Amino acid sequence: MSSPPRFHILSIDFQDLDVIWNVRLFYRAAGYGFARDGVDPDLDLLVILRGDPGLAHREHRGIVHVYDYVKELQVDWLERFPLARDIRLISLFPPDPVPEGLRWVPGYLPVVPEFWQRSPFRKRAGRPLHIANFKPMGDDPYQQDLARLARRGLVRVFGGRWDRLGLATHGLSYLEANRLLASAWCCYGLMYPYQRGTTLSGRMWQAPLHGCLVISEQGTNPLGLPGILEVERFSAETLLSVGSIRECWQVRQEATRYWREATERLALQLDLPAYRGPSAAQLTSCGRERLAQHLQVVWGRRLGRTARWLAPPPVSCWWRRRQRTLQGLGRRLQGPSRPGGQTTNR
Repeated sequence: MSSPPRFHILSIDFQDLDVIWNVRLFYRAAGYGFARDGVDPDLDLLVILRGDPGLAHREHRGIVHVYDYVKELQVDWLERFPLARDIRLISLFPPDPVPEGLRWVPGYLPVVPEFWQRSPFRKRAGRPLHIANFKPMGDDPYQQDLARLARRGLVRVFGGRWDRLGLATHGLSYLEANRLLASAWCCYGLMYPYQRGTTLSGRMWQAPLHGCLVISEQGTNPLGLPGILEVERFSAETLLSVGSIRECWQVRQEATRYWREATERLALQLDLPAYRGPSAAQLTSCGRERLAQHLQVVWGRRLGRTARWLAPPPVSCWWRRRQRTLQGLGRRLQGPSRPGGQTTNR
């Protein structure tokens, strides 16, 4: 019996694990085996998510699927893979112009709802969320609005580097973020200005799958995705955008249907077998990796807090304390040697 075709994922400048898990489940459901060891001459399919591989894989003769969802680079893919049998670029909108020899596929990324959704469906009363690292984009009004809402205690912000705007935050594991979105009524999305209207943020697919409304910048939902509310500014008035648990459930149902149909359509456009979703074993395999990443993040955070608690104070204070201790000990040791002094055996 012949072995199944194999694929490998290249994500060079950053590892979006939520995207990687979706992509792995998508291609494994299509009958591909995942090659963990890297790119070899006999590889059937190379999937590129982020970054420019340069000329490292010019000898690849199989198929190349490029998902242009970050919108940060302009790459000549025909130069990168001159021997490839077929190169397809997947993006919401076509490049202008579409290079000869490259096939454009309208679409986004595969999304596997059953890997992310939690059961039973529950919501907890609480503040809206924003889950993302701080983005260095100057005085962007949306990011400044978020910081003001967070300082007033109206929004819970998670992610790194928000201390630049005076907010004390920490990052989350993918499992923690998923759990928070599952229990939240709404959250805020935030994209770089050059991404708005040209691609989608990860929150735009993940949050609605949980019935969590995404409050996003104006012009960021050109395809009319379910569960996205565009606003001109982030303000306290948008906090009451979801009125009932029934409305949350409707958002979840519409988002689930949308992403299943979009993923099935993507499989057809890529000439893959009809998409029927991953098996239970495939879901379990990625689920174990998600749990391992969660434990790594949580224990790393705890160890970091412990290290800060155990860290010595600044050298000057530390040295003064040691000086006082040594001086006191010296006085005690000198006491018995003074005239009339006494010693006590202990």
